[in-house]
Amino acid sequence: MTNRPPAVSDLAWDADRARLLGGEVVELWGELLEQLPSLPAGGRATAAEVRAAVTRDIPHEPLSMDELLTTLRTIVLEHATYTGHPGFMAYISGSGTIPGAAADLVAAAINQNVGGWRLSPAATEIELHLCRWFATRLGLPAGAGGYVTSGGAMAAFVGLKAARDARAGWAIRELGTRAGSPLTLYASAEVHHVNTRAADMLGLGRDAVRAIPCDGELRMRVDALRDAVTADLAKGLRPIAVIATAGTVGTGAIDPLDAIADVCAEHGLWMHVDGAYGGVAALTDALRPLFRGIERADSIAFDPHKWLYTPHSGGVLVVRDMQSLAHAFSIDPSYVYEDKAVTGRGTDLFALGPQFSRGFHALKIWISLLAHGWSAYQRRIAHDVALARYLYERAAAHPQLETVGPAPVLSIACFRYVPTELRGDPSAEPYLNRLNERLMAELQLAGRVFPSNVVLDGQFGLRACIVNFRTEAADIDALLEQTVDIGAALHEQGAARHETATSGHH
Repeated sequence: MTNRPPAVSDLAWDADRARLLGGEVVELWGELLEQLPSLPAGGRATAAEVRAAVTRDIPHEPLSMDELLTTLRTIVLEHATYTGHPGFMAYISGSGTIPGAAADLVAAAINQNVGGWRLSPAATEIELHLCRWFATRLGLPAGAGGYVTSGGAMAAFVGLKAARDARAGWAIRELGTRAGSPLTLYASAEVHHVNTRAADMLGLGRDAVRAIPCDGELRMRVDALRDAVTADLAKGLRPIAVIATAGTVGTGAIDPLDAIADVCAEHGLWMHVDGAYGGVAALTDALRPLFRGIERADSIAFDPHKWLYTPHSGGVLVVRDMQSLAHAFSIDPSYVYEDKAVTGRGTDLFALGPQFSRGFHALKIWISLLAHGWSAYQRRIAHDVALARYLYERAAAHPQLETVGPAPVLSIACFRYVPTELRGDPSAEPYLNRLNERLMAELQLAGRVFPSNVVLDGQFGLRACIVNFRTEAADIDALLEQTVDIGAALHEQGAARHETATSGHH
């Protein structure tokens, strides 16, 4: 006789228990939002201290609700870096919209695999619709669309995979990279390393990415690009793509996109735009003129979790021709991308990218846009740019501060602390670099503001990147005031001077 297994319901929490946990977590979330401005922007514990707090055996029996919430409070929240803090200006990490966070909960609750249309009908159509909207805002023609990724690194990989397969000139997916001439790509010396890593992952090698010199504004020199392409053609190599940057991570520089598009057209090259940071600004009416030529690109990558402020993680790759993604990723050679609005059939997104299992990343982007409206985004993005310019101008006018690098084009401003008596003294540069390095660490530790750094022409500078809807002029003022106060104290102590002298013996 067959034994019928009894039910095992340990993991199947009912709706009442879900509401209880959800309500407590939402209350915790509300407390965090109330306390956020008074919290330190960055964690102060050492790696060893955090590791000790986290390292515990998984219990055989479940924790109580109170124990779970205590764990969230004392471990997760206690040791977090708060990118949504108004003083957080490091790296390029958005502040995280409230509707986006709520949408993430809904996406997790539904728990769909957004790889196949039958598994995720609405999710698939939302993603495709959202990407078409982005493509239209960027000026791409009908038939353009895109694919939501985990972030800029994956968007770069997908875009450059499409470029490789479209421009190699042979059946590279079947025969591999050795079946033809070595392939080359071109990017400015300021390009983000995710692009060289993508070349590595694609079997081209990092050396296949030619570093093109930049002008005084840190933009790719188009004359040098032309020379590099011509030289490689003369060597029997096969140039396939140019990676143009729309907002470098160091200073926010925008390559001359229209002129680069001309070079691509002349040589039949794929034009990929790395707009992980700045690409969102190209969606706005006010800043769109800075990106003239972006509409000529074959692929454009940008990160909503940066300057659209959505919670991590979510990147977007927009392509001129959706069939290029099917050509690069479908395992069925006869697969043809079809628009459901035309054919009545659904699209399987696993055929348009590397992942078969995919989360519903598009939901938090879409819901955030619906909840706030596009006008609010345009105003806030323009405000971030205005704040960066305000910072740069105040630093330029201050007797103990100096600007580093060009004036802001987007929302990054770089500067440094320079004691009055050392201004204009080239021999003081090693000391000033050490002083500002110590200063950055002390600013981060103090917690009111959290800048990062940049190194330009041998100068170590403080870098503020404003992609945070909570940051206002008062936070810029606090950054400048603390920079001067802490910088003066460090200079008076002579700590950085001593470290410079010591470091010279290594």
